[in-house]
Amino acid sequence: MNLRIRHIRRYAIFFLIMLLPACATPPAGSSPPVPPPESLSQEIIPQEIQPHDEPQETLTLNGETYIIPPPWTGNRFIAPEPDYSDFSRIPLEYTHNSSKIYVLAAVQQPLDDLLQAAEKDGIFLKVESGYRSERYQKRIFKRMLANGRTFEDIVRFVAPPGYSQHMLGTAVDFFPSDWSFAETPAYIWLQENAHLFGFEETYSQYNMMKMPWESWHWNFSGEEDLYHADTALIPTLTKMKPETRAGTE
Repeated sequence: MNLRIRHIRRYAIFFLIMLLPACATPPAGSSPPVPPPESLSQEIIPQEIQPHDEPQETLTLNGETYIIPPPWTGNRFIAPEPDYSDFSRIPLEYTHNSSKIYVLAAVQQPLDDLLQAAEKDGIFLKVESGYRSERYQKRIFKRMLANGRTFEDIVRFVAPPGYSQHMLGTAVDFFPSDWSFAETPAYIWLQENAHLFGFEETYSQYNMMKMPWESWHWNFSGEEDLYHADTALIPTLTKMKPETRAGTE
């Protein structure tokens, strides 16, 4: 009798063990349990907000659009379209190859004084370039492109149309307008004396605009010593800093 009872108990225990998994299964239609977060201490890092890209500065030549690269980007000059009567011709004896070169009339006298002062010191400066309009600058680029140069190569050495200080009528290039000018006595003289006549080296060796060094390029600002030019002649007006224009609110 006792043996039979033991067998009954074993069968009962076995039956209960078989029922346990079925009891643990959730009823049909119920939602599965939500898993716990990976780490309650994990910080939620928001996605970085990307600033809107500024529109690219471009130039269109012969129907082709080119992107203006650094360091020209952001340094486009704003200048009114001058009238022919606003200009004065530099005396031929002071121009390279007796070329007809013009600057704004307000710049003519201080430039003449600078050239004459240099001559008295035994420095014979020749102006190779003066006023160049934006349209003229475009012709330069078109000619170079027609000769097989790429736009990327040209802008390494030549300011794109609208980005040349020559369009202001206040800048001159002295001969020779290349790297060798920095090794001439004329360059040393200009460094020591040009400010007395209101001229400055815009693209000096370590200029803030990070432009290529142009030792031959000098611009009349009228801000130094002897000369005080009209506010319209301030040379470094760019579209990035319109608030710096003197005489404007």
